[in-house]
Formats: sequence, structure tokens, C-alpha cells
Amino acid sequence: MTAILRAEGLCYSFPGGITALRDLSLTVRRGRKLAILGPNGAGKSTLFLHLNGTLRPSAGRIEVQGQPGSYSRKGLADWRKVVGLVLQDADDQLFAATVFEDVSFGPLNLGLDREAARARVEAALQALNLTDLRDRATHMLSGGQKKRAAIAGAVAMQPQILLLDEPTAGLDHRATEDLITLLERLSADGMTLVFSTHDVDLAHRLADDVALFHDGAVIAQGEATEILSNPALLAQVHLRQPLLLQIALAARAHGLLPQGAPLPDTTEGLIQLMQNWSRCV
Repeated sequence: MTAILRAEGLCYSFPGGITALRDLSLTVRRGRKLAILGPNGAGKSTLFLHLNGTLRPSAGRIEVQGQPGSYSRKGLADWRKVVGLVLQDADDQLFAATVFEDVSFGPLNLGLDREAARARVEAALQALNLTDLRDRATHMLSGGQKKRAAIAGAVAMQPQILLLDEPTAGLDHRATEDLITLLERLSADGMTLVFSTHDVDLAHRLADDVALFHDGAVIAQGEATEILSNPALLAQVHLRQPLLLQIALAARAHGLLPQGAPLPDTTEGLIQLMQNWSRCV
């Protein structure tokens, strides 16, 4: 599958000699959902700021659609047409008076005429279930609504890749479920998603691929089930196997699931698969 975004040998240190990225390499495959999985403070946010060109590495390079990323003014503008970023704290991203004005900012700054910009904004508001909140003051939104408004602002730019830094941070269960549904819909529509998280259960449920991130580097990358089924590998980044995956693997080992069947990523899927298998044995 084609790599749409690639980092090779990235190194970066903050002032004072604090190393954030250490010879980091990462491949984002077109049309996939990639989880950057690692503990808090590992440098995942710094990586995202490199992937959209905000920060420039001291060594290494980033390729966007097979071409080296350019840090010229035009190069960065073109880069961000391809790669959108949603920050962890939506309050750092929302600044306009209303939801509609905030989502409009990006398309208008692309140089689109007002009708073309409005069409993009309307589509983004509908995709993120924000049409009824279009005139709501951004500071009056709930945490989940702010997160969706921030994503709408990025979606309105129509990027091919959407980076989401800890997308479920601070959200309650209902808001998290709503957000996961929306992200799955964006993926089904063809958008490539890359999200950072320390939540192994979220990675198991949502991701196609997983990159394990530790101490400024990617120590392993592969298909989600392969990576998340390896407890020794997860232990290197101080994480555990997803609970649902543990249950599914135990059920398979005890003959409650067929050996060749894909492992389910939702509780409902696990129950259904076990029920179907029990009828056949």
C-alpha cells in the first residue's frame, strides 16, 4: 500500500538540549488509520508538529506524497493542504467568535471565493454534526463539541491526511463514542487518519496500524493486531495489551473462538462471534 507520508531519521531537541526525537522513522499508508501509541510525555505531540511542517528537524526529512517537504512559504501552504492537524486541547485551536466563523477561517485563507468556502464549511459542519451549533459562541461549547469544531475546521481544508493529537483526551464516554463514530466515517470516506494516544483500547478499536513510540523514537510499527498481540513489545513502552484483545485471545486459546477468524475490536463483535462459534461446535 502506498506511503502518503513518511518520516526518516528525524532528530529534534528543544532549547537547553532537551532531546525530543531520536532518529525517528515512520510510514503513514494511504487510506489507513494509524495510532501513534506511547506513554504521556514521550514526544508524540512534537512528532505531529513535524509531520505538518510546524517544526523543522535538525536531522532527517519528511516526505509528503513521495516528495521532500518544503519549508518555504509556498511549500508549507501546499504541505498543509495535504496534512491537517487537530491539537490535543481544542481551546488552543478555536479562536473565532462562532463555530461557523472558526470553521470558515481555513478555507478563506486558501484563497477560495466565498461561495466555494461556504460550501466546504457547510459540508464540514454536516460531517461533524455541528449544523445546529453553527452560530454558537465557541467558548460556550462543551468539551466534545469543541473537539468536533476543531476537527471540522481541519476537515473544511479537505486534507488527505488528518493528524489528531490525543483526540479523546478530556472527553466523557458518550463524547468519545460520538467522536469514534465520526472518525470512522471520515476514514470510510477515504481520509487517512493518524492519531496519538496512550489508550491501548482506543488503538485496538480504531486503528488499522500501530506505531509504538518511546523516548523520542518509533520502536515498532505494523498492523494493529500484530503489534497489540505482543505483550513483551508493549511492555517496552510501559503499556499493557488491550483488555478486549486479551479476552479474545484467551477465548481462542480455550476453543471458544475459531482459530482463523479475525479478532473482534468491539465487545459486541466478540459476543456475536462467540455465539456464532458456539452454535457450530
